Amino acid sequence: MRSLIKLRGGPWRRAAGAAAAVALLLMANTASPAESTLTGRLLVAVPEMQDSNFAQTIVYLVEHDRRGALGVVVNEPMGEVPLDLLLGERKAQDDRPEPDEAGPRVLVHYGGPVERRAPFILHSTDVMPAGSVEVDKRVAFSRDHKLLRAVAGGMGPRHLVFALGYAGWAPGQLESEIKGGGWYVIDWDESLVFGTDHADKWQRAIALHAPEL
Repeated sequence: MRSLIKLRGGPWRRAAGAAAAVALLLMANTASPAESTLTGRLLVAVPEMQDSNFAQTIVYLVEHDRRGALGVVVNEPMGEVPLDLLLGERKAQDDRPEPDEAGPRVLVHYGGPVERRAPFILHSTDVMPAGSVEVDKRVAFSRDHKLLRAVAGGMGPRHLVFALGYAGWAPGQLESEIKGGGWYVIDWDESLVFGTDHADKWQRAIALHAPEL
């Protein structure tokens, strides 16, 4: 499990000017029908992956087209954090909150090595708040951390992954990595994206790819 990133001072507020690549990828999907896309599928790091940012990870691809790719790691929980801390209603005193602190808590995930202090949220499409973008019929994407308040009040989506950071690839980069044997590509699996049994997610994802090996 990766160490929990410091949450001092509500860093997502400072992330309002997101990377241009994120904005371009999320504004609209301009891929033509003939253009190959892996949007909505899962990247599984091969056992030989040497990059410590991605070793034994599973990445859900939010967008993939000729402009590049954007995804969120879904199997790297870092720890639980009080909701009021995530919403900027009080300051962090330490990297990790005390275990006996009262109030609702949220499991924070490592989402990837880019913008590692900014929120990137995947959630099911049964609830679609303002600011959420539908990736497909099963998953939506949001950068609005206030969505957590709806979850705490019982008004949020059934499934949610709150992550800090994302994984991004320049045009052609992901295709090159896949061709070079760095990633397996598998179809959507709800238990791998939204399941809470994180300890063996990567092994299960590898097993799903095994028949093709």
